[in-house]
Amino acid sequence: MLFDVLSTASPSLLAALAFSLVLAGTVKGTIGIGMPIVAFPLLSAFLEVRTAVALLTLPLVLSNIPQAMENGAGAGLARLRRLAPVLLGTIPGVAAGVLFVDTGSDPQFARAAAGSALIVTALLMLAAPKLHVGPQHVAAGVAAGFLGGLMGGVAAIPGPIVFVFLLAKGLRGSEFTGEASMFLVVSSLVLAFVLAGTGSFNWWDVLISAAALAPVALGMYVGQKLRDRIAPETFKRLVLFAVLASGLELVRRAVLA
Repeated sequence: MLFDVLSTASPSLLAALAFSLVLAGTVKGTIGIGMPIVAFPLLSAFLEVRTAVALLTLPLVLSNIPQAMENGAGAGLARLRRLAPVLLGTIPGVAAGVLFVDTGSDPQFARAAAGSALIVTALLMLAAPKLHVGPQHVAAGVAAGFLGGLMGGVAAIPGPIVFVFLLAKGLRGSEFTGEASMFLVVSSLVLAFVLAGTGSFNWWDVLISAAALAPVALGMYVGQKLRDRIAPETFKRLVLFAVLASGLELVRRAVLA
């Protein structure tokens, strides 16, 4: 899939894709999260939904491993245990999302669905500080994991719904970043295996997706340099408003196509 599309791509298309990944990496380097939320709407302006999802799969895994494993393997395993309810819902959610796109659904409908998901996600994340999850968080975690997995399967955006859940649990700072990154690593690995199982992700695609980490890493380096110059909360809100606008644009293009 990726090889077929990119092997015949023009230099201008490749440059646009690389710039999109650098920009998304810059966001992640600045605020610690947000790479797929920014990358997907940009990439989907040039690629079909499934191709954009495949391109983002391994950068999602590889760019989040350092934060997921921060403070060692023991801390990483503790994060996995705390995320168990979320991950329990994520696996069927990813499978359902991939099935939705791969069962012959109209590409424009998939684009509209992804845009709608971005709009809901941005609104939820803007409201997240006001949300609170009580003792029943196990059931809420499974539900958040399923919805996150569904969004991951459709649009390679598994994180935002789960981020809202983690914020509502009261996680902040490095605790939030560590668990959010671990979730992205595991959910993206699940997505890669599900795509491989459907035959839409071969070894050439794996190599191309892995190579997409290079522009993301460059952007992360730039973002880390910018981190001290921009208030993180201000930057985060700007990103979320940009995501909201991107979602509206995806829906608009799908409706007018």
